[in-house]
Amino acid sequence: MIKAVIFDLDGTLIQTEVLKARSYARAIHQLTAGAVLEEKVLTGFNRYVGLSRMEVVEGLFHEFLPELAKVYPENRKVEDIQQSMLTRRLEIYQEMIADADLLSGFFCPFNIGLLHGVHADRYTTALATMSHRAEAERMLDAMQIKDKLSVVVTKDNVSRGKPDPEIYLKISEMLELSPEECLVIEDSVNGIKAGINAGMTVFAVTNDITRDSVHKSALLDARFIIDELSELKPRIYSFLAH
Repeated sequence: MIKAVIFDLDGTLIQTEVLKARSYARAIHQLTAGAVLEEKVLTGFNRYVGLSRMEVVEGLFHEFLPELAKVYPENRKVEDIQQSMLTRRLEIYQEMIADADLLSGFFCPFNIGLLHGVHADRYTTALATMSHRAEAERMLDAMQIKDKLSVVVTKDNVSRGKPDPEIYLKISEMLELSPEECLVIEDSVNGIKAGINAGMTVFAVTNDITRDSVHKSALLDARFIIDELSELKPRIYSFLAH
């Protein structure tokens, strides 16, 4: 019997993956003195979804090396250039998530509505995110859902990221529930793997960035993948009823 519903944050409750992509694109645009248009970075950004910050930076560095080489001196160390990329990207991203009005345009209303619904129906609700605590808190405040969550576990609370099951197992332990009593709502392949590896039931709510990779991964039966958001609440409640 399911007693708790655990939500991912990025890409599930709020489309921060889009904001992250834009922050990288803007950083590259600025660091190449406008030689690389933001749209060019965004067009191929899907290949970087799910990677760590440094993996994304390294990938973008090599992808746009010709344009970066025209701006930076030949004796500038690769590590220094990549650190400049990361620093500028983080500055831009922090500016974005500090803007509550901007954030509101990236909320996922169907998924947030599901959270409100299951909470009202006495299911325990929790959050498992690989964002840092400060970032997560800011987004939860913007969405006004912090009081609906019994437990919030972030990147700061675990030593291993998704697809490792640590974050989900930690939540089940904190809630004093077995993994079988927890249902996970995720959007990405790594998140799905983490939930499955924890022994929990996982539903994938896909978006434009993750849809293809979720289906190609073949990790879930089709009945556990929700592409049409209007089907989200009925399908989750149908599963909970049985």
